[in-house]
Amino acid sequence: MLKMESNVALHQEALLDVLLEKVYRDSGYDFRDYKRGTVARRLERRMLDAGVKTYLDYMRFLDSHPEEYDRFANYLTIKVSRFFRSPYTFQRIAALVLPEVLLNKRRNGEHGLKFWSAGCARGEEPYSIAIMLADFLGEDRSRYDITVYASDTGYLDLNELRSGIYAASDVEDMPRSLLDRYFLSDGDNYEVRTDIRQMVRFFHFDLTSADGPPLPEMDCIFCCNILIYFQRQLQERVLDRLYNSLAVPGYLVLGEVETPTTALHEKLECVDSKAKIYKKVSTSRK
Repeated sequence: MLKMESNVALHQEALLDVLLEKVYRDSGYDFRDYKRGTVARRLERRMLDAGVKTYLDYMRFLDSHPEEYDRFANYLTIKVSRFFRSPYTFQRIAALVLPEVLLNKRRNGEHGLKFWSAGCARGEEPYSIAIMLADFLGEDRSRYDITVYASDTGYLDLNELRSGIYAASDVEDMPRSLLDRYFLSDGDNYEVRTDIRQMVRFFHFDLTSADGPPLPEMDCIFCCNILIYFQRQLQERVLDRLYNSLAVPGYLVLGEVETPTTALHEKLECVDSKAKIYKKVSTSRK
C-alpha cells in the first residue's frame, strides 16, 4: 500500500512538472522553481474554482481558456500587503540607510534617489517608500530627483495602481499624522496625494524569468516576502540579479521572516539582522 501511494505521489509530482513547463512555454510565467508544496496547494484551489479535478484536465482547460494563464499567475503570487507592513523595518531604514545614502549623494554631488519595490502587490509598499522619503526629507525633497520603481509578476492593473485610491480599511493601521499629510479623503476611500504618486513608477516584471538586471544603480531594493516561495536555487538566482542592480553603496531589504542564502552573506554586509537590511559595499565577489 505504501509503495502504491509513493508511486501515485511521484506520478502527481511529474505531472505538476509537466504542467509548470507548459505554463512557462505558453505564457512565459515561470513557476518551475517555486516551492512545490506552495504551488500544489494554491493550484488545487484554483482548479476547484475552474471546475477541474486533475492536472491533465487543467492543462486541457488552459488550452481552451488562454486567459486562465493570467489567473493562474495571480493565484500563485497572491498579492497581500499593507502600508508600512513592517514598521520596524521602515524605522531602521530611516535611521540607518537614508542618512548614509544622502551623505554619499552630497559627497558625489548627485541628486538622484532610486528605490525599487520588487514585489509591489497592490502598491502599498512603493507608496510607503515614497511617503517615508518625503517625510524624512521634508523641505529638502525638492533638491532630489526621486523615483520609486514598483514591479510585480502576474496581472497588474497599472491604471488602478497609479490612481493611488484605497479603501478606509486599507489605511486603518497607518499613523494618523501620515494619513492626514499624504492622503486625501475621497468619500469612503483615501487617495494618495498627487506629488507622492508622481514619485512612483509601476511596471510589469518577473524576477524569476528576466535576464540580467532590469534597473541599474538602485540605492535601495525592497524584496520582501517573496523569496519564501522559491526553492533555494531560484532564491540565489534572484538575489544575484538584485545584487547586480544595486549601486555601490546600495541596500537590499528582505522580509523579516526570510532566511538569507550563504552567498548573500558572502557578498553583502549585514546592517540589521532583524530587519534583514544588507549593504553592497563593492563590486568585487568574494
